[in-house]
Amino acid sequence: MAEAAFHGLALAATVVGITCFYLSAPRQQWLTRPLAGRHSRMIGTLALLEGWLLWSVVMHPVTALFTSLTVGMLVLTILPFAAAVRGAMPARREG
Repeated sequence: MAEAAFHGLALAATVVGITCFYLSAPRQQWLTRPLAGRHSRMIGTLALLEGWLLWSVVMHPVTALFTSLTVGMLVLTILPFAAAVRGAMPARREG
């Protein structure tokens, strides 16, 4: 049961960290203006480190690193596509 909690917290921290990096990018499509770059990237870095540390509790540290990288790649792939779908939905309803 404790392992599942660590996995869930690590997953959430990694997603928050990657999302902070994405939302601070100048060409992100979720917000009208990007988040403040320096603060958002610092929070993202701390969240990614926290996610890696949480995964390191239940996994080998190298396995935890590659798990964090894999989740990060997945989230960075999904966010732009989800923003495009979100932007297309109101246009589809109006037309």
